[in-house]
Amino acid sequence: MNAALFKKESLELWRTSRIIIAAVAFLILGLQGPILAKILPDLIKNASPNLSGIQIIIPEQKATDALVTYFSQMSFMPILVLILLGVGTLAAEKERGTQVLVLTKPVTRTQFILAKYFAYLGMLIGVLALTTLAVIYDTIVLFDSSFNFGAYLMLNLTLLSYLAFLLAVIILCSSLFKNSIAAGRVAFLAYLVISTDSRFLPNWPKYLPQVVFDVTIPRTLLGGQGSVTDLLLPTIVGIVLAILTLTIACYTYEQREM
Repeated sequence: MNAALFKKESLELWRTSRIIIAAVAFLILGLQGPILAKILPDLIKNASPNLSGIQIIIPEQKATDALVTYFSQMSFMPILVLILLGVGTLAAEKERGTQVLVLTKPVTRTQFILAKYFAYLGMLIGVLALTTLAVIYDTIVLFDSSFNFGAYLMLNLTLLSYLAFLLAVIILCSSLFKNSIAAGRVAFLAYLVISTDSRFLPNWPKYLPQVVFDVTIPRTLLGGQGSVTDLLLPTIVGIVLAILTLTIACYTYEQREM
């Protein structure tokens, strides 16, 4: 990877406020988990008089419930934000014609793609780390610290591997189209296929990084049951899928006419 290109892409993410937008979006969506878990019993209680005699009993919410809700919240909207921010990374430069100027310099197309991917990945790591700390602080303040902290960190690492894979898919889609809207549509369709198909593959979901969105897995691990090593394979699978997808993106981009 070209260090100068990586620095350029990183500065562009900051100057275009993409880093700030991603941080704010992830924080808002992530912090909804503990807050929703805290106010859920009161919401149900206040709605009970309007339910025609139907009694709904909500057990006392704990820190584990808050964190499980957090991971559920991270399954859709943060990914949509990532698509909106990243899908134009190559397609938009094709539209403006700026990529031709960059590629006339002594850099390869592969270096060009890798610089963009790792700049976005660096942003993603920083934003998710900030969200992870904010959510854990909010959970301890609103509830307590009676959960498996190691499992929480490992779940977030698995989540990061999944987001890294989807980021590679976004970069691939952006490299295939000259229009940001078309690239965005295909990237969103790809996300829907990835997130949906894994549910219909027998015995496969537990080997994929999407396992963090399965309510049972986070609840079991955060409750001190099971082993965090169960997440090693899904995390590795997410990393391998990201590498394979990024390799395909680099190959196809090298073959395309500008």
